[in-house]
Amino acid sequence: MKRHSIINFATVAMSGALLAACGGTAPDEPVEEPAVEVEPLADACPDRVQDMRGSTDAFTCSCSTETAEAGTVWGAGPYSDDSAVCRAAMHAGLVGDEPANVTINFMDGRDSYTASEANGVETRQWGSWGGSFAFEGAELGEPEGEETAALEACPGNARQLRGTEEAVQCSCTAQATEDGTVWGSGTYTDDSGVCRAALHAGIVTGDGGDVTFTIVDGQESYSGSEANGVESRDYGAWSGSFEFEDDKG
Repeated sequence: MKRHSIINFATVAMSGALLAACGGTAPDEPVEEPAVEVEPLADACPDRVQDMRGSTDAFTCSCSTETAEAGTVWGAGPYSDDSAVCRAAMHAGLVGDEPANVTINFMDGRDSYTASEANGVETRQWGSWGGSFAFEGAELGEPEGEETAALEACPGNARQLRGTEEAVQCSCTAQATEDGTVWGSGTYTDDSGVCRAALHAGIVTGDGGDVTFTIVDGQESYSGSEANGVESRDYGAWSGSFEFEDDKG
């Protein structure tokens, strides 16, 4: 019995020596890793939050990568409240390769929204809009309460802008919406009164407002119409035109 115990001790000692000689170590006891608590995903975010305008409570929802790849965004943060929420969240760096929760804070509208490019998302500029939102924990591209510089007054017409490739942003006064003659509907001759055409198109009211328009090619003909208290005229071929960026959906 005593001899058996000595043999077992020698065997263990030899095994240890062999492990040491081979650079090995005896196996450690398994260590339990602490469980990582994963925040459950909230309900999916709405496409837009325009219908929640005026809410004072923060709102938490979740964005998938797929929804963050779709839609248009206006602003650099704050964003116009008709911007695609999850696309804006990706721009803000809150959504990446995995679904994530975001918390939305509702804000007042702004006089203008600045275009920006961040995290692979390019946002657009816009003029005055009635509601905004920003994300909790995201850095604002346009600090809250700090208005951007006022836009310059719109020109009487757009003939001098012929050949311009970039969108033009400007501001219409109430008086400017009453000035000038308008030819066309939707696409206007570039000698039309810009602000009068903006009223015809429903971009501004009789009180004026900010507009964004692009210079486009001349048309073979222009059809007049009556809209928003403005009667535009028919015309034949003309060598330059402009159109308002009015589709923010």
